Amino acid sequence: KCLVELKSVQVWSTAMNPETRTLLQVSIENAAEATQIFETLMGEAVEPRRAFIERNAQYVKNLDI
Repeated sequence: KCLVELKSVQVWSTAMNPETRTLLQVSIENAAEATQIFETLMGEAVEPRRAFIERNAQYVKNLDI
């Protein structure tokens, strides 16, 4: 869910409470590649997303459905 879809108590317990939240620093080494992957996965075109999933499905270790 998006944070805006959560109730305020859920936002506090999952994202804001320093006792329970987890913060991870993310560094992007190749911004152009990251942008392309983001647009493939989040864009409106279905076929590039399907192709990406089919190419990379063998590497999935955890799947949240």
